[in-house]
Amino acid sequence: MSISSLVRLSVIVVLLAHSAAHAITQTESIPRGQIVERIEALNDSSQSYALYLPSNYTAERKWPVLYAFDPGARGRVPVERFKDAAEKYGWIVLGSNNSRNGPWDVAINAWNAMQIDTHRRFAIDDERMYATGFSGGARAAVRIAIACKCLAGVIAAGAGFPTDLAPSPTMHFVFFGAAGIDDFNYPELSSLEEPLTKAGVSHRIQTFDGRHEWQPVSVATAAVEWMELRAIKARKRPRDDGFINAMWQQLLSNAKAREESKKYYEAYQLYLDLSDSFKGLRDDVPEIETKVNQMRDSRELKAAIREEQAQISKQRNLESQIESLIAGRGGASVNQSDEGFDSSILLRAILNDLRKQSEAPEDSSQRRVARRVLGGLFVGLVEQSISLLQADKNYSESIKRLKLATEINPDRPAAFFYLAWAYAANREKKKSLQYLNTAVEKGFSDAAMITANKAFDSVRNDPEYQQIMARLRKQ
Repeated sequence: MSISSLVRLSVIVVLLAHSAAHAITQTESIPRGQIVERIEALNDSSQSYALYLPSNYTAERKWPVLYAFDPGARGRVPVERFKDAAEKYGWIVLGSNNSRNGPWDVAINAWNAMQIDTHRRFAIDDERMYATGFSGGARAAVRIAIACKCLAGVIAAGAGFPTDLAPSPTMHFVFFGAAGIDDFNYPELSSLEEPLTKAGVSHRIQTFDGRHEWQPVSVATAAVEWMELRAIKARKRPRDDGFINAMWQQLLSNAKAREESKKYYEAYQLYLDLSDSFKGLRDDVPEIETKVNQMRDSRELKAAIREEQAQISKQRNLESQIESLIAGRGGASVNQSDEGFDSSILLRAILNDLRKQSEAPEDSSQRRVARRVLGGLFVGLVEQSISLLQADKNYSESIKRLKLATEINPDRPAAFFYLAWAYAANREKKKSLQYLNTAVEKGFSDAAMITANKAFDSVRNDPEYQQIMARLRKQ
C-alpha cells in the first residue's frame, strides 16, 4: 500500500466522523433480520456489499459494525458466518462483493465505499467499528486497521499480518485470530502469539477443526463475544455482569474440557485468555493466573509445544522440498511420461504419500502436516497460475501449474475454471470447453465470471459452450 493510499484512508475516516450525525439516509426499505445479498453504494454503484441488519435495528441508537473482506469477493459468505452473533449482540455486518486478493487498492476502494455508505445509511457507533477477513482478506483487514486508526478490533481467519507489517505497541486495536488445525497458514497464526504479547496487543488465537477456510459459526460467535468483553473493559459499552459471568463459565468450561482431553496447549491458551480478558471484571482471576503459571512449567505443556513445533518444522521442510522439485521439473504435470526425470518421480512419490496421509480417518500429527502441505501447495499453484495468466500472459506456464493443482486436489472447481480460461486465451478451444465443462460439473457456479471474461469470446457461439452455460444457469 502506498503512502498516498494510507492518507486517503485517514482522510475519509476524519470526514465521516464529522458528517455521520448529519447524513443518515432512510433505511426502511432494507429488510431486517435477513441477509441482503447486494446493497449498492449510494455514490458508486460499482461497489456493493452483502448486509445483515439486526431485526431490532433502529436509527434511535448507534450500533457496532463489522466490515468483512473475502479473498474472492463473496460478500455473503462472511455475513452468513456472523449473522447469528450479529442478531444476538446487535451488530451490523456487511461483506464486500468487490474486495478480493490482488492489488491493495481493490480492498481499499471497497473499504472506503462501505464505510462512507454505511455512515450515510445507518447509525454507526464509531468507537465500535471492526473488520474481519479470511486469508488475503484478513491481511487486508489488518492493513486497513493499522492505516485508518479507526477500528476497535480485527477478526482474522486463515492469515495474519501482511508481510511488510508486524505487531507494534502503537497498534490501537485488539486482535482475534482463527485457524483450522489443517490450515497451511496455521503456523503463521500460531507464531503471532509471541510478537502480539511483546507488543502488548490484547489478542486471542483460536483453532478449529478445519482447513483453509472461514471460521465456522461457533468460532465467529466466539470472536464477537470476545470483542464484546473487550468493549466492556475499554468502557465502550455498559458493563453487563450477566454477560460477563456467562462468558467466564463458558470459557472456563472449555478450558477444563481441553485439559481433560489432554489438549494441553489449547487449554493453556484458553486459561491465558481468561486471565487477561477478565482482569478487572472478576475477583477470582488470580486463581486462573496461578493455574496459568502451573501449566507453563508443566511437562505436559512443554511436550505439547515441542510436538507443535515439530509439526511446523516438518511442514516447512516438505514445502521447501516440493517447491525445489517443482522448480526442477518446470512445473510440468505429475503424470508426465518421462520416468527418467528424477525430480518428477520423487515429487510423484511424495505427493502420493501425502494424499494417503491426508485421507486418514483420525486426526494425527501426520494427517495435519499432510493436509497443510497439500492445501498450501494447491493454493500456491493456483495463485501463481493466475498471475502468469493475467499479468504475464504466459498461458503455457499457467496451464502447467493449473494441471498440477487439479491433480493435487481434483475436487476444487476453481482450478478447472482457470484452466479453461488459460486454454481459451491460448486459442485451444476444444480443451477450454472440456475444462469449463469439468469446472461446472464440480460445482463452479459464477456464471458472471464466465460471461464477463473476454477470453471466452472465441467459444461463445459454440453449441457446447451454450449447453454448458444453460446447465450452469439451471443450478
